[in-house]
Amino acid sequence: MARDGWVLGELEAPAPELTPVAVEAIAADHFGIVGRATPLVSERDQNFRIVTADHRAFVLKVSNPKDGDDALQLQAGAMFHSARVDPGLPLMRPLPGGPGQVEVPDEVGGRLLVRMFTFMPGRHLEIQELTPEALWGLGVCSARMARSLRGFFHPGAARPSVWNLRHLLELKPLLEAVQDPRHRALVGMALDDFGNHAQAAFPALRAQVIHNDLSLSNLVFDQEQVVSGILDFGDVAHSALVAELAICAESALARPDGLAALGRLVGGFSSVTPLEDQEVELLPDLLLGRWAALAIISSWRLARYPASAAYVSGWQRGLWGMLEAAAAAGLPKWRPLIQSVARGERVRPIGVTGPTESLGQRRRRLLGAALSPLFYDPPLHLVRGEGVWLYDADGRRYLDAYNNVPIVGHSHPRVAAAVARQFATLASNTRYLHEAPLELAERLVATMPPGLDTVLFVNSGSEANDLAWRLALSFTGGTGGVATRSAYHGISAATADLSPEEWRARARPDWVETLPAPDGYRGRHRREEPEWVSRYVDHVDQAIAALASRGHRPAALFIDSGLSSEGILIPPPEYLVEVARRWRAAGGLLVGDEVQLGFGRSGAQMWGFQRHQVVPDIVTVGKPMGNGYPIAAVVTRAEIVERFSRDTGWFSTFGGNQVACAAGLAVLDVLDDQGLLPHARAMGDALLAQLRQLQQRHPVIGEVRSLGLLVGVELVRERSTREPLPVAGIANSMRDLGVLVGATGPAGNVIKIRPPLVVTAAQVGMVTEALDRALLGDARP
Repeated sequence: MARDGWVLGELEAPAPELTPVAVEAIAADHFGIVGRATPLVSERDQNFRIVTADHRAFVLKVSNPKDGDDALQLQAGAMFHSARVDPGLPLMRPLPGGPGQVEVPDEVGGRLLVRMFTFMPGRHLEIQELTPEALWGLGVCSARMARSLRGFFHPGAARPSVWNLRHLLELKPLLEAVQDPRHRALVGMALDDFGNHAQAAFPALRAQVIHNDLSLSNLVFDQEQVVSGILDFGDVAHSALVAELAICAESALARPDGLAALGRLVGGFSSVTPLEDQEVELLPDLLLGRWAALAIISSWRLARYPASAAYVSGWQRGLWGMLEAAAAAGLPKWRPLIQSVARGERVRPIGVTGPTESLGQRRRRLLGAALSPLFYDPPLHLVRGEGVWLYDADGRRYLDAYNNVPIVGHSHPRVAAAVARQFATLASNTRYLHEAPLELAERLVATMPPGLDTVLFVNSGSEANDLAWRLALSFTGGTGGVATRSAYHGISAATADLSPEEWRARARPDWVETLPAPDGYRGRHRREEPEWVSRYVDHVDQAIAALASRGHRPAALFIDSGLSSEGILIPPPEYLVEVARRWRAAGGLLVGDEVQLGFGRSGAQMWGFQRHQVVPDIVTVGKPMGNGYPIAAVVTRAEIVERFSRDTGWFSTFGGNQVACAAGLAVLDVLDDQGLLPHARAMGDALLAQLRQLQQRHPVIGEVRSLGLLVGVELVRERSTREPLPVAGIANSMRDLGVLVGATGPAGNVIKIRPPLVVTAAQVGMVTEALDRALLGDARP
């Protein structure tokens, strides 16, 4: 047959058309299986699922008449060889004790070859559903499949096939089957690239018999997203080994995090069979070639066999987006990007735009209206973080100058490794002896002033503050609580009552009083006034009197050492010293909430309360304590815990578990080993100096306040009136420029800047440059 003739000969072979009734008779007569037949989708063969009355399942495969004995012997030989070499591969198996294959007549007097296989349980998954672990496992499965066939050969494997990338350019005459001109141009681009780079290099690549179609349509997965079934050997061929990987990875770049997904899949493959340099070089061309084959063959089949549309059209899912992305990047830039991924290098991810609007709608429907609103307009769809950087679904990176949880940087390798190592060893609770919570407690106590000697572990700042409230109730016998007027201390019933920022239209709880925050710039008492600090302190006496009038004696006064929700305020040290003295004189305890400023963010000390020259009775720590892993703690005096123990026992299932403590210990190690406290102080000083320079040029910057790397930039419409200017528009503009900041303060007019402590001087400059441009109205990336 002429070279162009075999292509059409293979494509034009229609699938058999046996009815389910006929298939049920074949199953019963030839294989002894009595059951109900349900058609399964297929390209050229006809497949049926047979389910017996006792719920056993099988697959009956009716081969295409164009596939003779030679093709079926190739498939059977490859399947048996793989099973012998790697018995753990989840391969379809012929019916045990069955006749292998049987010959039955078709409706026009020809013959059909029929085989019966065991049914592989599992479900098909889309590429977007696969977790990073599943992508790695898919790559491993692909490499194992290829390795299991390494020593196998059959003469039929050398036959030409439209699905063998070795013969891709034979499809070029069918390019006109792609109807859309833009799509046709993209496929032409892919064919030209393959011809220019891959075709001549094919003979030099490692070659063997490969499965040649280990795509998601031929795989099923279990509930843990582990491959549980490899379904078809119909395209087995002798080809380049790396083609097995390219085919398996055909849809990875259709994900929003496409390059990261491809990297995981290639990493899994390479962990079994490392790629050679030339294979890495040609992987992008093989991906383009696979996409071209899918586009041409599916377009041709859709036109010739419209009845197959439901199945064949699925081959184009994500296809055009991937080709568009490669074309938009430019192949001279796109090819090196894919090669870098194949080498395991970190690259800036690109991919098809993620369904951000759809995610937002799902978020509201599934998580409810009460959940805090999304940041920025439009919102960000983040997929990865590293150091000070966050990456969105479109591959753009943003300098994270807002989130204080990853205090030593997003995905810090030492913290991640410590968590993974401990989780793989033991994850239990504090009802059993273990060194980790004791070591972490000792190291926390070592950072505290004398007297704060007892640690109670919990899981979040809210839990820590809730426990602090309970300790105060028990120790003082009082029931009255005080917080500043826009404070936030948590989400439990008690801490929400102590969080005026969250009250909205809700009335103030009877047992709570609030203090105006010591804002010397726009507050009730300003620095220009004599004795302004004393006037703020006097509100403590007023709060105590108001509580007493409602029958509540003081229990606890909560103070965020950075006054973060109040706009990041920096009162003189004597403010808190006098507040504590008056409150304690009335019988209450002072709770220092270090969830925002703790763990060295101020740069000067480990804890924010230390700059106030006062020692709280109870200290609560959280957010950055595990760099993203949930862990928090209460540190207090032994006598307070002893009194509490007479009222109740204390235990938290996850509080102080070994994995959380491993994260906490790793964070302390990184803070020490990388010298991050002095670094935070130096970077905070640099940031403050640059912001004050901006203040000279931008009248809307009313004041800049800094506690190391916790910085507030207060915006006003006019400095003379100090009328607040909301931050939202500026924050959105800075987001457009690649820098993420937040808003705080009662009027939402203070830019909150708090990057990870690993931020560099150059990155500090990026923050101030973005703010400068945003204030000038230039938000072009």
